[in-house]
Amino acid sequence: MKLGLVVPYKKRESQLKLFKKEITEFLNSKNIDFELIIVEQADDKPFNRGKLLNIGFDNAKKLGCDYVVFHDVDMLPIKADYSYPNHPVHLATNFEFNPNVKRIIFDEYFGGVTMFPIEDFERINGYSNEYWGWGFEDDDLLYRCKKYNIGCEKKSIPKNIINKKGMYFNGKSSFIECNKLREIFDFETNKTISVSFKSDDIVLNPNKEYDDFTIFSIPGYDLNITYNSFKRYKVEAWSEKLQPQSITTDITTNIYTTIVFCLDFKNKKISMYQDGKFVEEKQIGFHHLEDGIEKFRLANIYSHPDEESFYIGCGNPIRMENPNFFKGTITDFAIYDGILSDLEIQTLNDNTLIPLTTNFKKYKSAEKLLCYYDFNLIRNEILFDLSMNGNDGIINNCHLVEIQNIKEEEIIIPKRRKSLFKLIPHKENGYVDGVWKEKGTRINQIKFFSNIANDILENEKDGLSTCKYRELTSVSEGNYHFISVLL
Repeated sequence: MKLGLVVPYKKRESQLKLFKKEITEFLNSKNIDFELIIVEQADDKPFNRGKLLNIGFDNAKKLGCDYVVFHDVDMLPIKADYSYPNHPVHLATNFEFNPNVKRIIFDEYFGGVTMFPIEDFERINGYSNEYWGWGFEDDDLLYRCKKYNIGCEKKSIPKNIINKKGMYFNGKSSFIECNKLREIFDFETNKTISVSFKSDDIVLNPNKEYDDFTIFSIPGYDLNITYNSFKRYKVEAWSEKLQPQSITTDITTNIYTTIVFCLDFKNKKISMYQDGKFVEEKQIGFHHLEDGIEKFRLANIYSHPDEESFYIGCGNPIRMENPNFFKGTITDFAIYDGILSDLEIQTLNDNTLIPLTTNFKKYKSAEKLLCYYDFNLIRNEILFDLSMNGNDGIINNCHLVEIQNIKEEEIIIPKRRKSLFKLIPHKENGYVDGVWKEKGTRINQIKFFSNIANDILENEKDGLSTCKYRELTSVSEGNYHFISVLL
């Protein structure tokens, strides 16, 4: 079986030189019969990875290849199996540690290094040609595989949800208000906030750079817990100097989850846990110039002096811009006086039946509850505070739903071969400092989610069969082929 190894390329001469040497030596050592096909985008248009790979595939087929590997130029194999697969396979499953470059491997990741038998790639009509700039062409490719049920498998994620009631938020006007913020938060003593929820599928606002869906908020330089269009959960607080500090999870498949947000007012720091596991902690402060050098100085967490309420299910319902309504289901919410231990947080995550007003196992903070909602006590649109502190919530346009006996959640992921790659450092093109680096990525994201939400993925009209380009040059030396094109 002959392999066609296809590399999309634009202005990375040093990387290409190293890649050509390393991949040739690696494949020769494995006795792989291969053709190395480099497809260069020679115009000034935004990079179109999918279209370049479609072009490379056509050339691989002309060269008599039986299967292809679509391979980024910045990934060098350390341990990988490039032999013929019977179905689409994702190879970029792990990366050698490098403090200067980070690549997140998440459940639905299908980029970097991906392998297809010729007939399977033709069956899905290849990549879309319509993703310009960085991102989402690989998401689209995975969706095509899901549509034809090739190269995919189910992954079960254990969950322990037994006969719970939850509050459903419609994403437009639903929220819960507690107008006793000052009785709960003194912004001096430490606090822990815990909330369990599941977001509905993301709906994007094309007029925004990104979308935040707020689970909990103290508004006005919002102290909040959110889920966003980067498929990340985030906690955020502001310093008294009005500079924000946030912690985000890695890309996470949208499932029922529990986020714990710890506020250490004494030591001026915040920390975050997801599903009982520690994510990160960060100091609160502000950046300033001192003798021409940027320095970071600790500062108190902003105390929200003008606010009397906190909200569940939105950032601020009366805010005209960015009220950030949440769409989905929230099942549990609690605020504690003090910071819970790691063992307590893990115990809470594993709990299925016992109310948080009772100490059990490693959980010893029942008496520290300042506010606790589990949606079992509702009267006349009032959500009763089960901590017995009287911090009841006012329900607005929400309704109760039943959640019964969920022991696991299933998601569809690519089939994979365990591999190890070395990453060649380069400038990050995707998610940088809480935003997309390129505007084109947001356009790609809106296109992808719009297509998925409306089930209008018409791969027959966009892919291999519709890939148009102009070839400038084509040079071959043995099994090495360099093709320069205009898109």
